[in-house]
Amino acid sequence: MTPPQRGKSAPGRPMPKGRAIDPMRVLRRHWKGIPVWAVVGAMIGTGAFFLFARVYPLYTGEYLFEVRPGLGEATDIGTVDMSNDKMVARIAATQTVLIRDRSILQKAVEDRNMRETDWIKQFNDPATGLPDYDLAVDDLEEEIRTPVIRGTNLYGIRWSAHRAADVPILLRAVGDAYLAQVEELDTAVYRNNSGAFEDEGQRIRLSLQDLNDELQAFIRAKGITTLDDTRFSAAMYETQRLTERLTTTRADLTATNTAYLQTAAKLEGTMEASMEDRLEAERDPIVIRQMQTLEILEANLRAIRERLSGTHPQVIDAEIAVRATEDQIDSTLQNITRRNLDAKLREYADSRDQMVLVIDEVESAIEVKDGELRELAADQSQFEHMESTRKQLEAQRDENTQLQTSVRLMQLRADASRVRPAAFPIEPRQLSFPRWEVMIPAGSVLFAAAFVGLVFLREMTDQKIRSASDVMIVPGARVVGVLPDISEDPLEIESAELAVLHGGTGVFAESCRQAWMSVSRSMDTAAHQTLLLLSAAPEGGTTTVISNFAASAALAGRKVCAIDCNFRRPHLATVFDLDDGSQGVGDLLTGSVGIDEAVQKATCDVDVVSSGTPGNRIFDRLDSDQMKSLLAQLRDRYDVVLVDAPPSIVAGDALVLANHVDAISLVIRSDRDERGLIARVLRELGESRGTVLGETLNLARGTVGGYFRKNYKAMASYGESDAA
Repeated sequence: MTPPQRGKSAPGRPMPKGRAIDPMRVLRRHWKGIPVWAVVGAMIGTGAFFLFARVYPLYTGEYLFEVRPGLGEATDIGTVDMSNDKMVARIAATQTVLIRDRSILQKAVEDRNMRETDWIKQFNDPATGLPDYDLAVDDLEEEIRTPVIRGTNLYGIRWSAHRAADVPILLRAVGDAYLAQVEELDTAVYRNNSGAFEDEGQRIRLSLQDLNDELQAFIRAKGITTLDDTRFSAAMYETQRLTERLTTTRADLTATNTAYLQTAAKLEGTMEASMEDRLEAERDPIVIRQMQTLEILEANLRAIRERLSGTHPQVIDAEIAVRATEDQIDSTLQNITRRNLDAKLREYADSRDQMVLVIDEVESAIEVKDGELRELAADQSQFEHMESTRKQLEAQRDENTQLQTSVRLMQLRADASRVRPAAFPIEPRQLSFPRWEVMIPAGSVLFAAAFVGLVFLREMTDQKIRSASDVMIVPGARVVGVLPDISEDPLEIESAELAVLHGGTGVFAESCRQAWMSVSRSMDTAAHQTLLLLSAAPEGGTTTVISNFAASAALAGRKVCAIDCNFRRPHLATVFDLDDGSQGVGDLLTGSVGIDEAVQKATCDVDVVSSGTPGNRIFDRLDSDQMKSLLAQLRDRYDVVLVDAPPSIVAGDALVLANHVDAISLVIRSDRDERGLIARVLRELGESRGTVLGETLNLARGTVGGYFRKNYKAMASYGESDAA
């Protein structure tokens, strides 16, 4: 048998670094508290409702106004369309700002009817008995609201008071002050517009009179009664004809200049001859004759190539003749093209000179005609300008008269205003605060939410281990089994000790079997025989786990021995209905008895060695050669040796024994042991000789209604059907 390496742990998957909280598991565990605190919150909400209704009641009222479309014209039968929601909202928002103006609120609080309200009395000066209106306005600015109701043309004033009768009085005072301000602003606008229109009308009438006098003087000065239209005069027709000729000649001159420059560029070599130039040169008789000669030579070359090879002298001579003729044709084409371009250049130069002379003659004739037209047009333009100005002034006079009439009509019509009252304030009959339909549900929801929040806060800050996922957070931890609390076993077993024997197919018994199978598999893989089970703190359930592991191994046909090395609180023999005070480990370490005398036979084929007689339970002897010898003898006699040890935090015995055994398994008690404690114990065990196989979570609760609970029910029902 190969001894395990020091500090070696059983292989396991990588563990998460943070704690994973299952919200459903947490809620299932504390679900009873949610309705309880919801009821408590409802009761507190009810009490708060009656308390506030007595000491701080509030009554709320509104004074609503409507944004009206107004009139587009004074003669409109109905108002204009106003379907633009953005415009309505903008107008309403502007009006709400006007309502909150301090001057309006000042007029409202100084209203005579306000003296009847309890609200204004709280601002009375004890010395004079008169209200301090500035303080009242300050308070009103903070408390008054100006809501804009979306989807409608309505906006208004909202205010709350402790006395219902005060609400309509104050709202009416603020609303009347606001409407008076709106009417005053509208009147000022009409007055200003009317005055501006009257001033403009007087200016137009004076300007029109001056223009008529000027027009009469112009006619008398010219000695005419009417003027001809220059557009239909003979001079205009002649000018148009000359202008058209001038335009055409200038266009021709431009085209001729362009052609001249292009031809000169071709002769100078800065511009290549065009295809038309080449075609014109190819139509020359000399070129035509040379082309015919070239065709004959090319035909002769093809005939020779058909008879002779490409290197034959005749073929070479024929090719030379063809190339020479082609070169001669190119040279001839260049000479003829240049000759033709010289002729065109001279032709373009002559045409250009003639066109320049024509343009000079036409410009001179146009200048003479323009002189005649200018004199005629000047008089006509001045006359037409005066006539146009008079017509404009007459139109402005008529429009101004119409505007003055419209302003007077608009001021007289009641539906011209964009604001009107829509709903007058009335005395409220019900409290706006507190309201039972809000206070009671709000109290219930707030207290239930606070309870859930505290539960999750405690869950996040709590270091206690409650589930296998909590164990996995501990560095190096590996869960080999989860044993539920026996209260969650559907078979309702009475005792967890030896549940494998007495619990039959119960959930707890089956969980013990599965945990032992995991531990046994790891021990068999590493050829381990001795297994130390210990807990971090007292009452961890180590003895219960050992008894069930021993029974599971015995039922599997293995020779099992369970020894009790917990000298402080021995209990293992009692679990198997044996005597804890009989000769056992302590006596074996003194050498006063042999193994055969110390071993007690249990009814379940499990051999048990108790802690020994009280006088021989000496802790120091656990770290001795006798202890090593005892475990060696037990390895020779049994397949599996299970060692029960005291908790590690109350005694160092467990760490001593960890150096004498092959394997170690830590028993963790759910809902009590903390992660920091388990991490410390695992670090200490990591320095020992024994291999840490993993951890068994005992008394795990938190499974009600969850995944494990369903598995437990499936275990129980499957076991019952098998037994039937």
